[in-house]
Amino acid sequence: METFLSHIHPESALELLTRVRKQSRHTRSFDPTNSDRGHFVADPPGATFISDFDRHIAAAIPDALAGDSTLNRGDVIEIQGPAASGKTQLLHFFAMTCVLPVEMSMTCTLSSSGTSATASISTSTRTIWLGGRGKAVVICDCDGRWSMLRLRDIIHSYLSTKFAQAFDEIQAQASNIPNAKLRFTPSASEIAQECLKRAHLFRPTSSMSLATTLLALPTYHQQKMPEQELLMIFIDSISAFHHSDRWIIEEANLASRATNSRTAAGQTTAPRADLKAMNHITKAIQALQRSHGVITFIANWALLTTDNKSVNNYIYDNNKPFYGQHLLHPYPPPPGSNPSHVQSRHSTAAPTSSPSFTITHHITLPGTEFAILPFPIGTSFADALQDEERRAVVEDQRVTALVRTLKNVPEGESSSEIELGSFEFAIRDHSIGVD
Repeated sequence: METFLSHIHPESALELLTRVRKQSRHTRSFDPTNSDRGHFVADPPGATFISDFDRHIAAAIPDALAGDSTLNRGDVIEIQGPAASGKTQLLHFFAMTCVLPVEMSMTCTLSSSGTSATASISTSTRTIWLGGRGKAVVICDCDGRWSMLRLRDIIHSYLSTKFAQAFDEIQAQASNIPNAKLRFTPSASEIAQECLKRAHLFRPTSSMSLATTLLALPTYHQQKMPEQELLMIFIDSISAFHHSDRWIIEEANLASRATNSRTAAGQTTAPRADLKAMNHITKAIQALQRSHGVITFIANWALLTTDNKSVNNYIYDNNKPFYGQHLLHPYPPPPGSNPSHVQSRHSTAAPTSSPSFTITHHITLPGTEFAILPFPIGTSFADALQDEERRAVVEDQRVTALVRTLKNVPEGESSSEIELGSFEFAIRDHSIGVD
């Protein structure tokens, strides 16, 4: 009997519920008014809200999707690109889709202000589909680039556009009335403020700090946000401590001889946890996948170009500017990479274990179209102001993202064939534009 029981994998009730959510094909939502505050009903996460990205996922893994949802619980999406390529801005967009409610009842009041009093002309109440998820997101801001004010601006701009579309006939009526005023209840600012309550920001200061933050999230969720369902986790960027981690490893290697000498003399040395920080990070992400079914977005630097083929573990395409992977095992390689190429310049032995999780979708941001060249020497301030072409580029900076996803194959078969796709998004003053 003991031998039989030893083969049964133990799991908590929360992990069991998460597995049910992953396998569910129903489209129910979380009810915060339920008397059972700790109960999260099953529902697919939904689409990415980027049409070309959704079409790419549907083409790559059609059998793995639940209804119209192109995201699955437990997905890991890596966004890689050079500095200022738009990684954090894209994360802001996905954060907005997570914290926005699905729909809201809105009231629009049209009034006209005269010299002595304000007279109400018409009032209309209707339900507006906002398309969000109404769930919580945790941001691990390792680079110090995350801005809650930027997230608020994006949400506010999106809501204002939705209000104008939903009450377009009242807006047209207002244009013909002197001193007309439109008032929305609740206002876009009030809704944005409520949405931000579902965004939880942490700022780790090292890889071990990041690992500790991720490991503590289940307790934080239970104690600080029990009425919210945690759906997404952002790590921006997982490369933030790469150079300091390399220094720690090199320092430990230099001290290994002295350590061996002390050990030979009978002195014991406690193992250093910071030498395996990436192990702790990957295992923490895997644990959150199992316990909460979270979707993890990981921003990653582009430190290696396609010219560094000796250390690059990507499948090469001369027409696509993919980047190499500089992070060490057990961080997983991108979809379609060759496991035999995961050797590192800092390691003499091949990895003996599989990564704790796999990258579901890999997004590459080339960053080349993002650069804005300086004005020619001698350009006057007046001439610079008249440069409408440059103004258009600055006000609507479009970024082309390349996507790779491992194609779905029948159970029992293995394949490294990847589906290639792309999508565009625009970075604007107060919004992120997607098609």
